[in-house]
Amino acid sequence: MTFMYMTMSWQKLLNNYLTVTVKMYLCTTKKLSTYYNDLLSVPEVPRANRKATGRCVQPANIKKIHDIIRCALNQAIRWEYIDTNKRNPASLATLPKVPKVKRKVWSVDTFREAIQQSDDDLLTICMHLAFSCSMRIGEITGLTWEDVVIDEQSIATNNARVIINKELSRVNAQAMQKLKKKDIIKIFPTQKPHCTTRLVLKTPKTETSNRTVWLPKTVAELLVQYQKDQKELQEFLGDAYNNYNLVIALENGNPVESRIVRDRFQKLCEQNGYEKVVFHSLRHLSTGYKLKMTNGDVKSVQGDTGHAESEMVTDVYSEIIDEDRRYNAQKMDEQFYSTLNHDSEMQPQNEEVQPENNGLSDSDMELLQLLKSLTPEMKAMLLKQSASK
Repeated sequence: MTFMYMTMSWQKLLNNYLTVTVKMYLCTTKKLSTYYNDLLSVPEVPRANRKATGRCVQPANIKKIHDIIRCALNQAIRWEYIDTNKRNPASLATLPKVPKVKRKVWSVDTFREAIQQSDDDLLTICMHLAFSCSMRIGEITGLTWEDVVIDEQSIATNNARVIINKELSRVNAQAMQKLKKKDIIKIFPTQKPHCTTRLVLKTPKTETSNRTVWLPKTVAELLVQYQKDQKELQEFLGDAYNNYNLVIALENGNPVESRIVRDRFQKLCEQNGYEKVVFHSLRHLSTGYKLKMTNGDVKSVQGDTGHAESEMVTDVYSEIIDEDRRYNAQKMDEQFYSTLNHDSEMQPQNEEVQPENNGLSDSDMELLQLLKSLTPEMKAMLLKQSASK
């Protein structure tokens, strides 16, 4: 059974763990649940040119295997290989628990410093697009100039934008032929004659990934300069430049695979002593920053990220809410606990309580009195501004 352009890692999972015997007999929910549990004791197949880790198959990979089986059985039901009146046996199968690992993400200050330290123009533009537009790495490397609106009028009217409607991906050549190149926009020439995969521009996996994201003026102007430099290089190289109209391209115009961007990003981390994070974490940072900037406007942020489900955005939101809990404690102390006067019972009801001087000057005392007369809203605003410094 063929799957629609699964990634190479998914293709390897299919080949390594779904044997012919398994494919024939995993037709009930109980058998599938047993199979998933048994996989926990199966040695993990090492990647190509890598040493064996000694680990067994991890729950996260078992979840991916389950997704492949579930999709395959859904298709089998559609094609009537399985009784159409029956439920997909994978739908209720029990999976091993996948431990949640919190992704490491830079602070905004670290990101700001990193883009200033970067002397790699290609990497810098990729980082700006990941952060400002919440783009995935495949969407960045698959972006073409006709989908980047950065003319003078658009920039002046804050209407500069990118139209995200394709992604760069490496797919299995055999699967591509069987599917008659469905959803493939362009196939790039291969560098190796016997290569079993092809680098392609293809439509995104989900409909929500097709979107328009507006550019900050600064990023739009960086793209204008980047395009100008790229055209100068193209004119200098002439026929030696392979013009695919890609925004992110190598010196000869060829497409940039995601691993190249990831490797350059890791090099930037190592050279400057930054905490090592994956490139995708910049998209995570972007999501969190935009949620805070918009006071939790999940829908507008989801429009930028292209997530199919809003839960993907709210999961990030639940993480960043914790960052504001210190401010909440300060606010509670200011608005409630500071009003408690344990000595109030000792004071006569009609006697005005004079504030203690504590060695303050008259001007300081006047300022203190002014602060006390502010409304709770104004106090909260001042407190928030001081906490953010």
